[in-house]
Amino acid sequence: MKLIYCLLFSAALLPVTAFSQSTTPKIVSISTLDANNDQIISKDEALKAGMPEATFKKIDKDNSGQITKAELDAYRSQNNSFSAIDTDKDGKISKAEAMKMGMSAQEFRILDKDNNGYITQAEWDTGNWIIW
Repeated sequence: MKLIYCLLFSAALLPVTAFSQSTTPKIVSISTLDANNDQIISKDEALKAGMPEATFKKIDKDNSGQITKAELDAYRSQNNSFSAIDTDKDGKISKAEAMKMGMSAQEFRILDKDNNGYITQAEWDTGNWIIW
């Protein structure tokens, strides 16, 4: 009976664990994705940078196995929302919010052009980032 109880309890936790892992968006600089700097993102480059295969397939509209600048720009125009990172909805991205989404401290410093400890919408728009 204990075994059945343990199995049922474990099974009940699986959806919670899977849901919690898949709901946090991730942000990555385009230069991180394009590791060899050839202006094309191969599937291997994308997966190594942590992009889920489903996201890669969604961006790779022509199913060529690589993401072109045009495909990336089209995806970013619809999915590069500042508000996805601004979790406290105060109109700016704190270092904690950015790092929680996967941005490094160095990347944060680059985007925080006025060094006030926050990334504004204007600063975000000057960056070269992707969210998935």
